[in-house]
Amino acid sequence: MTEPLDAPLNAGEIGKFNGASTSLESAPLKARNLRISLKQWKMFHAVIDSGGFFGAADSLHVTQSTISHAVAKLQEQLGLPLLVLRGRKAHITEEGKVLLERSRDLVRSAMELEELAENLKHGWGPEIRLALDPSFPHELLTLALRKLSSFPQKIRLSVKEAAPDQARQALHDSTVELAISSHIPIGFMGKGLIDIEHVAVAHPDNPLFALKRDISSEDLKTQFQIVVSGVNDYIAAEAHQRLPLYQRPWNVSSLDRAIAAMRHGFGYAWLPKYQTKQWLTEHQLRILPLGSGSSYQTSLYLIPARPITADSAVAAFVEELHSCSARFA
Repeated sequence: MTEPLDAPLNAGEIGKFNGASTSLESAPLKARNLRISLKQWKMFHAVIDSGGFFGAADSLHVTQSTISHAVAKLQEQLGLPLLVLRGRKAHITEEGKVLLERSRDLVRSAMELEELAENLKHGWGPEIRLALDPSFPHELLTLALRKLSSFPQKIRLSVKEAAPDQARQALHDSTVELAISSHIPIGFMGKGLIDIEHVAVAHPDNPLFALKRDISSEDLKTQFQIVVSGVNDYIAAEAHQRLPLYQRPWNVSSLDRAIAAMRHGFGYAWLPKYQTKQWLTEHQLRILPLGSGSSYQTSLYLIPARPITADSAVAAFVEELHSCSARFA
């Protein structure tokens, strides 16, 4: 008798697939009697992530029969096929795909719960992981944390600078609790936090100033555009419009390196105005008189990865961030 092409991978087949003789009954249990362990879900994830039972066993340092038994038992308890056998390879079913991400969330939440318990044991509150747009003023983070010094639990803040695409991925992967970004990804809710004004600046000795007129986009093409890594890659052209970077970017790793590069009299940069105040005051930089406008604003939003629990450390931090940002000038 010919075996179906997409046959559900039941307990017996898992045993055959691994060269073992596993014999388990396939009687689905009632939902209220399910006793599925996190270890079973982790083994199911390992089969998917490692491309099969052999890879899963190797990554978890257990035998293949252990993986086979756990996945077979998981399917019995759920009463659903999570894997199908196509030839000699196991593939995830549509039902398995639906449960995969939800079960990943379950395992991740359990790990976070254990970490929280460990932190509480040592007198620490949960770590707040933040994906931060590079243009956001870092001093506002310090001020918000200082204002939370009276919070019942100590708060740890882990910050990683992230461009909008990186922040979106971190939110989707739940590797952060919060993101401050110029874009709100689809499926998330964000609230306006602060507007950052960017200005086009160059050293006073830059030959562009010798033109003694409004500078055009053609004039700018004669210069290197100095770009601080991670900063917004777009500039203002006309009202509510952006143009891509010009064709001669010079990427540097920090604001200090951008300033040092411009001190040689060539090159220009779009920088957050608050970061340039000192150099403008000391006449080490000047704002370029662009005909299309020498400044533009970027709106930054505070975006939670998941709903925030009231009276939590994250909720208190969010409230202080909004309060501090509202007073920023």
